This record gives sequence, C-alpha cells and structure tokens, in this order.
Amino acid sequence: MVNRELFINSLPGWLFTPTYQKWIRYLIIFGVFAFSILLGVLQDMRLIVLVVGILLIGVVAIVFLRRPQLGIVVVLITCFTIPAPLTGIGSKLLAPFLLILLLVGLWIFDMLARERRIHFITSRTQPPALALLVVVLIAFFNGRINYYNFVTVAPLDAQLGGLMVFIISVLAFLLVANVVKEIKWLERLTWVFLAFAAVYLIGRTIPITRVVIRHFFQEGSDASIFWTWLVAITSSQLLFNRQLQKRWRWMLALLLAGAFYVSLVQAYDWKSGWLPALIAFFVVIWFRYPRFRIPGLVIGILLVLFNYLIDVDQLVVGGEDYSILTRLAAWRIVLEIVKVNPLLGLGLSNYYWYTPLFPILGYTAYFSSHNNYVDLIAQTGLIGLACFLWLAWQIGRLGWELRSEVPDGFAKAYVIGALGGLAGTLAAGMLGDWILPFVYNVGMVGMRSSLFAWMFLGGLVALEQIVRYPKNISRAN
Repeated sequence: MVNRELFINSLPGWLFTPTYQKWIRYLIIFGVFAFSILLGVLQDMRLIVLVVGILLIGVVAIVFLRRPQLGIVVVLITCFTIPAPLTGIGSKLLAPFLLILLLVGLWIFDMLARERRIHFITSRTQPPALALLVVVLIAFFNGRINYYNFVTVAPLDAQLGGLMVFIISVLAFLLVANVVKEIKWLERLTWVFLAFAAVYLIGRTIPITRVVIRHFFQEGSDASIFWTWLVAITSSQLLFNRQLQKRWRWMLALLLAGAFYVSLVQAYDWKSGWLPALIAFFVVIWFRYPRFRIPGLVIGILLVLFNYLIDVDQLVVGGEDYSILTRLAAWRIVLEIVKVNPLLGLGLSNYYWYTPLFPILGYTAYFSSHNNYVDLIAQTGLIGLACFLWLAWQIGRLGWELRSEVPDGFAKAYVIGALGGLAGTLAAGMLGDWILPFVYNVGMVGMRSSLFAWMFLGGLVALEQIVRYPKNISRAN
C-alpha cells in the first residue's frame, strides 16, 4: 500500500496554494467531462489510444515534475531502447527528443512557479552553451537565403532537423547541468548506462544472444560516441573508484575487455569505433599513471603509425565510407563553398545541396564533409565553430580544476572519465559528424549515441554545483 501522507508530502508545495488548487479542480472536472465525451463518440481505436496516451503523458509529467532527475535517466534508457513513435517524417522525432523537450518544459514551468523567473546555475559553461543556441537560431533563418544560383536550399524539414540536432543536444547538456542536485543521480545515470552497455556487449559476443541487439537496441545507439564513453566511464571507475567492491571491479574489467574486443577485433575496420575510445582510455591512463605519460604518448603515436604503415590500403579505403583522400577533398571543397559567408555559414543542412556545383575528384555528386568541425563552419560559420570550441574549452577547464576538488571514489572517477570522454568525443568529430550528426550523413538516429556525451558532460557541470555551491542547491530544493 502507498503511504498517502508520504506521497502528498513528496509533491511540490506550490501545488497546494489556493490559486493552483482552483485551477487543478477545474482541469480535473474538464478532463473527466471531456474524456467521457470522447469515449462515447470516438469510433476509431487509434484516437482512443491517442487520448489515453495524452493522459499517460500527463501522469508522467507530474512524476517528472517532482523528480526531473528520474526523467534524465529515462532519457538515457530511451536512447537505447524506444523506437521512433511515428513513421515518415515523424520517424525523426525520436523518443529521447520528446522526453528532453518535456523535461525542459517542466523545468521552466517549475522555475516560473517557484521563483517567477528563468535562471541558470553559476558556471562558466553556461554562456558558451547559450551563445551556441543563439548562433544556431540565427543560422536557421540564415539558411532560408540561397547563396548560389541554379540550386535550391535544403528542404524545410531538413533544416528543421538540423536545428533540432543542435537544440536538443545543448538542451540535454543544460538540463542535466541544472537539474541534477545529488551525486546519487549521477551514479544512477552511470550504472544504468553501463548496465545497458553490458547487455549490448553480451549480444555482440555470444551468437545465441544477438537477437537481443536486433530487437532491443535501436539503430544509432551504438555509434561512435557510445564506445567512447563506454571505455572512458568503465576505465575511470575501474582505476579511480577505490570504494567499489572487488566483484564490481572485476565486472568493470570484464566490461572494458569486452568493449575493446568488439571494437578492436570484431569491428577493427571501423576506426570511428575504436580510435576515439582508445584516446579516451589513454587520457584516463594519463591521469592514473603519471610516470608513464611520455612513454605512453610515444607508444600511442607509434601504434597509430604502425597501424597505417602495415595496412597501406587503409590510406585508400580506411574501412570507412570515405577514403582519406576523398575526405580531404571534401573538406577543401566545403570550405571553398562556405567562403561566400564564412562568419555565419550557409545555414543548417544547406551546403549539401550546393556540393554538385563543385566536382569532387572529377565527379559531380552530393556529399557531406564527414567532419563535425567542417560541418560547423559550413552550417553556422566561424562564429558557430568558435562557440562550440569555447564550450568544449570551458568544460575541459572545469574538469581539470575539479580533479583536486571532488572527493575520492565515484566523484573523482566521474571527473576523470568525463575528461577522457571529452577528449575522445572531440577526436570523433574529426572522423565524422558524431557529436552533432548531420542530417544527410549520420542522421538524426545518430543522436541516440551523441546524446550520451552531452548528458555526461552536463553531469560534470552538475558535479561542480554539488561540490562548489552546496548552499545554492539546498535553497533550490
């Protein structure tokens, strides 16, 4: 049985003010009346399901209003498991998108209800994140301008998709940074991620269980950023969280070995899978064993050179969609295209439609750059790239400072893992549009993986608030 008094005490106090109580009564009466009529007149079962779904969303909203941190954990789970709720154009509206928008809406509503104003936490990471949002909005409107004759700009749905990629990513970062107030929620977010990753690796390594991947894990959830953060988090918790019991440390070691086996053995040709993850792992090792930093750096460089020198055809095909030669040509051409407006770029998704005007290696074709930094310049200009790098710099600087401020155990391991994950994520941006997926390449399904980076980096900022500004958190609660 549910303790009624405990449940009532868990609800926000402002729900019981006279004004809100009056409106709640009106809404309940109207809702019951409207639902009764709909059930009586609707003959289409799909409409009835839609009405019931709306009511369920209302219940979920109430739960998340009280525990928005739970909603963040649910977002992570939906990245792995929940298919798109619609078909056609609606298939781009992934469940994580809808949940993030719902949680942001509830977060803003809660701020207005409690304090009657919208404000953000005290952190140097917030200005560049907000600046990036502003630049992206400008880029969206800029994208309605056609900068080249004989071709059209991208369709509106593609431009809206590009806008959504940026907006949802930054909102996920801001949401976690501002809403998470306790380390226990970062722990839950971390262990849930590792638990799903373990199930995925079992499906990849044991043939009889591979049906799990096909029917449980959604397309895009195992893209480059997934492997980067799996290795970063697993290795950092294994090497820095001394509070873990021995059996859990052995499980983390097994998980890390499984990650490297799948990425380096089963999927060796896919450099975007193991190279950023290896960089993340190297950063974690760098902090754990300072005396091996220089030798480790030399060995790492030699391994990369050896990898390409013994397999010369990698310089031609590279196990990727593009060869190194083609990638370099694509970068040069895209940067040539954007010269018409280098500061603000060509707008979201537009440069893809301009590429046939500039032959690549003698061929006329539509193509993308396969590089997040070139994409940022092409879509949002040098200003957009500067905002993104500003944000990355501030996050890295914050993580560097927090190393000596957070307590030992999970928190210390989280900071080191975030630094490793950040380094690997930035490296992945050179291999493809993995951080901010381009709608005509990795596509919006790639956000099922890219959101992991934005959410865990947001957790680093949340940890800053917990450690540096505990009084602000107690007042907010």
